[in-house]
Amino acid sequence: MSEPSSPLSAARLAEELGDALAGPETLAPSADELVARARELVESVVLTTASDEVRLDVAHRLAELSEVLRADRREAPLFLVRHADGRVESLLQAGSGRLNPQAPPVEWVQRPAEPGPGAEPVPAEVRARCTFTAAHAGSPSRVHGGVLAAALDEVLGNAVTASGVSGMTVALTVSFKGGTPFGRPVELVGRYTGHEGRKSFAAGEVVVDGVVTVEASAVYVGERRSPTPGASGGERP
Repeated sequence: MSEPSSPLSAARLAEELGDALAGPETLAPSADELVARARELVESVVLTTASDEVRLDVAHRLAELSEVLRADRREAPLFLVRHADGRVESLLQAGSGRLNPQAPPVEWVQRPAEPGPGAEPVPAEVRARCTFTAAHAGSPSRVHGGVLAAALDEVLGNAVTASGVSGMTVALTVSFKGGTPFGRPVELVGRYTGHEGRKSFAAGEVVVDGVVTVEASAVYVGERRSPTPGASGGERP
């Protein structure tokens, strides 16, 4: 799948592709396994105290493995699948793509399918959990604030998409209320809170043992749409 010629949100691109999107059952069983092992490797690199000799040996072996994977690669870092309930999943993006080992290991607990094209936006709330690792650390024993901001952007963006509105982030406000630990499961919540023209709004938080550690709000702007032929005018929000 090649990159679009003009900027599009993943939700809008999925809408345009329609039935051309494959289902998640087309993924090789080894895909998730490779990502899991790569995440373990990153954390091991962060925490290792191995000797210089061992590090160099591992580095050389990793270079060889990278060359093996580079022999077959996609044209662009974009891979969308459509689930049986209509929900679209972007597998390679850095926010929560489960085939991207750089993405935090976000697990969706509540993620409603978006309404069909042309439908009015509906109330939507999404919930996810994530166990961040030492690879995501900032302050001692805490997750880096930038990583949390990226994760909340992803969760809030999914809430907007689940409401039936596509768009890309134009503003994100994050307020840190306390430390978020790594190595323990935390909850991420996002809610669609309304729209105004092409702008959509969402809010959410990170929750640790029932306590909010981070709050966020965001604004997303949808792509311009051509009026439907014969319609009285106006754009879909």
